[in-house]
Amino acid sequence: MKTQFDVVIVGGGLVGLATACALSQYNITVAIVDTKVNEHQNFAYDEIGIRASAINGASQRYFSQIGIWNDLCASERVHAFSEIGVWEKNGLAHLGAHAKDYGYPNLGYIIENNLISYYLYQHAQANPNITIFNLAAIDNNCTQDDAFLTLADNTRLQAKLIIGADGAHSWLRRHEKISMLERNYLHHAVITTVEIQYPHQACARQIFYPNGIVAFLPLWQANKGCLVWSTKPEQAAILTSLTEFDFCQELFKLTGDKVGQCQLVNPRMVFPLKARFAKQFVKHRLALIGDAAHTIHPLAGQGVNLGFQDSALLVATIRKLIEEQKDIGLQENLKSFQFTRRKDALVMLTAMRTIQDMFNGNNALKKMVRTIGMNAIDNFSPLKKKLIKYAMQI
Repeated sequence: MKTQFDVVIVGGGLVGLATACALSQYNITVAIVDTKVNEHQNFAYDEIGIRASAINGASQRYFSQIGIWNDLCASERVHAFSEIGVWEKNGLAHLGAHAKDYGYPNLGYIIENNLISYYLYQHAQANPNITIFNLAAIDNNCTQDDAFLTLADNTRLQAKLIIGADGAHSWLRRHEKISMLERNYLHHAVITTVEIQYPHQACARQIFYPNGIVAFLPLWQANKGCLVWSTKPEQAAILTSLTEFDFCQELFKLTGDKVGQCQLVNPRMVFPLKARFAKQFVKHRLALIGDAAHTIHPLAGQGVNLGFQDSALLVATIRKLIEEQKDIGLQENLKSFQFTRRKDALVMLTAMRTIQDMFNGNNALKKMVRTIGMNAIDNFSPLKKKLIKYAMQI
């Protein structure tokens, strides 16, 4: 089997697969290394995925560039949402927006994660420029001119650049001793899929309350939604231990007037939430993207979009360097990528921290400030449009 490539990607999740597919279009040879990558080869059309993402305009355009957008749409499981509704439980703060008010066809798309990964995997498997290694990486070292990645069966891959797209607990980042800035959000996310009493009407909803945030992402079926309930760890433990009926009753107390009674469609999953930011996104013959470089709170649904934007810019940077006959693995040549992506990730990290801190607890002063602030934004159309355009990359 071939062992010499232009690029090796450690991590075969959404961002890693997308990067491989995008690079391969420019006759760049790519290896994907991941023990779980083959899990993406099957998709159960009669089931609804537990996790879904709010895909913004930039990510949708990237999917079109890669060549999977038409396949996703043909599945009839891509749901364009046209409205957002944000409010505070037992408070006066609220924010709403509808695409038609700004002349947009929609505000983004809700797509099941396993559907995206399925089509990316199919695209990667069919591409002669991509080789998949269903193995763990155990060692990595670099010379001046090349990078070498050793796999669990002692296969040694050679490349000009190794990309770490192996998630929040990145093996490659830890192996390269790249330190992280971390902040515990003191929240765990309870994620599942629910059937709701009232049709969602293509509206993405988010409810803030003193102990957490409840978000509904509208799926392709009118009465189905992806639920992301972030709350304190001890409350998350209680919520996952409740019977399905009692869990739905607790949910109804917070959201019943908007979505009605709920029933669970999928099991509940729990994830600790932590902000992470790598001190370096690039080193000699190494680049980090996606959750390997940064993680944020899911309250605005921007985590996966940040990862796809990392991927798109890194692919564009590599393509330009190759056209200029420059070394794609030199740290100096990747500095512009690092500067841009670190800046954008920092902006989003700061925004998520500010929003979470502002809505955390029931302090009277905080409550007054957030009510005045959110309602002012809601009533000032130019500012609201600018914020929506930035977040959704329309």
